[in-house]
Amino acid sequence: MVKARGQPPTVWLGQSVDTSCICSTHPELSHKPFLTSLGCAIRRPSLHQTHFNGQLKSKLGVTGPLMVDSGGFALLTNPTARWTLREVARAIERIEADVFVNLDLPPAKGDSAEDRKRKIIKSTKNFNTLFERFPDKTIMPVVHGRTISEIEFSVRLLSKRYGELKWIGLGGIVPLLQHRNVSREISLMGAEVFIARALEVIRSSNPRSQIHAFGAGGTRTFPAVFAFGADSADSIGWRQAAGFGSIFLPMKSQRTVKWNEDRPAPRKLLDGSDIAQLARCACPICISVSSIDDKLSLLRNGFYSRSIHNAWTITQQHKYWPSTRTAMRLFVANGGLGAQWAKACSA
Repeated sequence: MVKARGQPPTVWLGQSVDTSCICSTHPELSHKPFLTSLGCAIRRPSLHQTHFNGQLKSKLGVTGPLMVDSGGFALLTNPTARWTLREVARAIERIEADVFVNLDLPPAKGDSAEDRKRKIIKSTKNFNTLFERFPDKTIMPVVHGRTISEIEFSVRLLSKRYGELKWIGLGGIVPLLQHRNVSREISLMGAEVFIARALEVIRSSNPRSQIHAFGAGGTRTFPAVFAFGADSADSIGWRQAAGFGSIFLPMKSQRTVKWNEDRPAPRKLLDGSDIAQLARCACPICISVSSIDDKLSLLRNGFYSRSIHNAWTITQQHKYWPSTRTAMRLFVANGGLGAQWAKACSA
């Protein structure tokens, strides 16, 4: 299933194949969109045969749309891995999924401009090969760049050959927001401004495509990238945050509910407005009890409870947003997601 334009913005839940999908026992979550990566097979080659085949959805315990990443980022962090486009193509041939991500070559921190240009060209060639080999499957190219001219170059290479695509992704968002100084241009303009401009470059060339913002499915980042043109994103943070004792609330940063109280909490604690929001939460965990004290007890005492709450929250977050993209853009411009995203609107 490929989502048609005009449908609600979508977060795909990131899930490794070598860990159990704890959402599978909740029908309201198991049918949600999930994303997994062939990168798991780079780390554990045996998974290539045992999991990445026609039974992948049942192995994950999911029944809804599935996106499969080709492992470009995992390859970046495991450069000696014996992983080529041929392995990716063999996997795509066997797997039943809804969207397959091209084997892209993300830029490394120390790459020169020439290195990045070479990777953009190679990524496009990989997409050409997969697109032509699998005409009946949806292959998504991923745009990368550390300057706006590199983003434009990447988009131009795709547009020359294909015109408008069903899906097109923007990669590298997480490193931009985490490290911020990955290039001189980004340091000067700010990561948020760069991301906004990159999305606008992609949207202007692909007005009817589904634009996917990789790694940007969080409750503060996804509304922002949606305002600038993205239709979907993914997040592995629903499990990661739970592991660190944190929960998500729509339009807010993570809130800590469990920590070693001998030390300061690693993230912001719940305040009165958060408690009021949590009291109205209808996730499978919160709805199972009636009092706010019981909800807090469940969330404090278990990784499982926090994970299910987080998965439900990020997949339902759009219901708590302004009703249109234009209204979201105005919300962002007025500082609703912070000064840096507001600056991106004016820039």
